[in-house]
Amino acid sequence: MIITEKAKTFITKAMGQNGIDTLRFTFEGAGCCGPQLGLSLDNPQTTDRLEIINGIRVAMDEQVASIVEGVTLDAEETEEGVQFVLLGLNQCC
Repeated sequence: MIITEKAKTFITKAMGQNGIDTLRFTFEGAGCCGPQLGLSLDNPQTTDRLEIINGIRVAMDEQVASIVEGVTLDAEETEEGVQFVLLGLNQCC
């Protein structure tokens, strides 16, 4: 996984505002368009794999780690606020 500088800026700001130092990915299930992943600022679970990616502490279970290998986490500013996008995630739709 790659975390862009733009995404890092927003993540770091949110971490500071919330007093959390870990970005956590969770597997929410599989839908018609591929895996459904959750993204939150949360403490890692004992079974999570921990990595430092572009200076960000990232926790994820092994299933998520294999899904996001080679994926880029980026951020886009919209009228509703910041949205994070996973570029390169295999989806059918």
